[in-house]
Amino acid sequence: MKRSARALALACLGVACSSGEAEPSKGTYTVQFPSTAAAVATDFVQILAFEVKSPDDRAGLCQDLITARLTTPGSLTPSVPPSPAANICEMRAGRKPVTVPYGEHALLAIAQRKDRQDQLRDFMIGCAIMTLGDGDAPLPIPVRLVSVNAPVPTTTCGSVREYCDGLCQ
Repeated sequence: MKRSARALALACLGVACSSGEAEPSKGTYTVQFPSTAAAVATDFVQILAFEVKSPDDRAGLCQDLITARLTTPGSLTPSVPPSPAANICEMRAGRKPVTVPYGEHALLAIAQRKDRQDQLRDFMIGCAIMTLGDGDAPLPIPVRLVSVNAPVPTTTCGSVREYCDGLCQ
C-alpha cells in the first residue's frame, strides 16, 4: 500500500490591505509535500504571489506559472517582492513571513534542493489560487516533483518535527 504522508510547513503570512486602511493581519500558509521524505529532502522553499486579475485568469494561471518557471525561470514577475526563501524547519517554526495583499492570488511554491555541485535546483513545485483576507490562507499549496530524474531520497525521519529536532537523518 502506498502511503502518502503530509508534511505541514507553517509560517506567518502577513496579509496587508492594499488600500492602506487596515493593519496587516497574520495567518499561516501550508505547503503540502507528497511525503515526509520529500519535505526533509528540501533545502529551501520560496513562495511567490501573483495577483489574479480577472476570473478568466483562474483556469490556467497556476499551470502557466509552473510552465514558465520550468522553461524560463527568470521570466516570472510576482505581484509583490518575494520574501526570503525558508528551510523546512524555519517554515515549521513560523519564521521568514510572506506578505501578500488582500484579494485573490496564485501562490507559487518552489521547493529547491542542492545538487552535487552545491547549486540550488528546483526540486518540487506547486501552486494554489486563493482569496486572502484576514487570517490564515484557506488552501494548502500542494507541491510535486519537477522531474522523475531527481527522485526523493529515503529518510529515517517519521515526521518533519523529528527532522527539525535532529532526531533522524
